[in-house]
Amino acid sequence: MRILIVESSMLLLLTAMTTGCVGSSSVTKQPQALPASTEQPTKEAVLSSTPTPTAKPIEHSTPEATIATNPTRCETSQLSVRQVSKDAGVGNVALTYAFTNNGSSPCTLNGYPGLALLDAKDQPLQGIKVIRSKGTYFSSRQPRQQVTLAPGKQASFQIAYNHVNSPQERCPISSKIEITPPNTSQNLTLAEEIKPCTGKVRVTPVRSVATQP
Repeated sequence: MRILIVESSMLLLLTAMTTGCVGSSSVTKQPQALPASTEQPTKEAVLSSTPTPTAKPIEHSTPEATIATNPTRCETSQLSVRQVSKDAGVGNVALTYAFTNNGSSPCTLNGYPGLALLDAKDQPLQGIKVIRSKGTYFSSRQPRQQVTLAPGKQASFQIAYNHVNSPQERCPISSKIEITPPNTSQNLTLAEEIKPCTGKVRVTPVRSVATQP
């Protein structure tokens, strides 16, 4: 009877040990997290992932040609002058002169020409007064204006005076006249007999010529 009790105890001990081994084998191990990688990306990898900008074509601009819209002032060197007509009546005389543009480009005239009466020795006549006048006995009064002369074109003006004298007086007579284009300093000389008995000569501003020969 005693022997049976010992065997029973041994059986219970073996059973307990077997159960413990089985329980320990059923535990599942949790995977460990891998450490973050500290390796830097290579230069080749960065270049391959960066988009390449598209080069813009270079634009070459061509400057526009500058066109002169305002003709320059006429210079004496590019002009000629001549008498184109003569009117007389009631003791008054009006001589019409025309400037001609002999240059190759347009130019402008604006204002009154200069005038000087010369004697046979090319000296100014004494006692002569030149008066700027918008009109004469033979022309209506007109304000000064800018006249553009194309090559070969003309602008006119008048010289007017009174040539009636009394028996007691002697009128001065010119042998030549000097005409200076407006706003210039050089003059043009013509052989011209002008007899201003009153000592006054009127000069009008330059005007455009409607009809030209």
